[in-house]
Amino acid sequence: MPVYDYQFLLQSDTANTSEAVTTNEINFGVTSPGVNKSGAFGMHVIVTTTFTTSTSVTFWILQGAATGLTTSSTKHTGMDVPLAQLVKGAHFFVPMGSVPMLQFACGMFTPNGGSAGAGKTTIYFGDAEPLNTP
Repeated sequence: MPVYDYQFLLQSDTANTSEAVTTNEINFGVTSPGVNKSGAFGMHVIVTTTFTTSTSVTFWILQGAATGLTTSSTKHTGMDVPLAQLVKGAHFFVPMGSVPMLQFACGMFTPNGGSAGAGKTTIYFGDAEPLNTP
């Protein structure tokens, strides 16, 4: 598993069976943190247990001006991943792009076409890096 900064850990080996936000959210400490100015910062998703149902899963970066983000918070960026790619060990990077971020951010998980079965993930924010995807 890649090395990550514990302060940016959103969830660790957590079951993702229905739409939900990550266990943790990040407070960047300033109103407009500028963490994605270079375009090389985003959300890493590592599959720790293979997903068994649903047709795909969308992983979202959520943001807000205040703490307490929920599934109805503003979606910043998302990536839809087909079920066939959601196997143990897979690593996906959701880039934040150049759109300015707000002070608080977390991840969100949305299964498409039913529940996500047995799937689990570790999700964290970090710089882009070479990915090892099976």
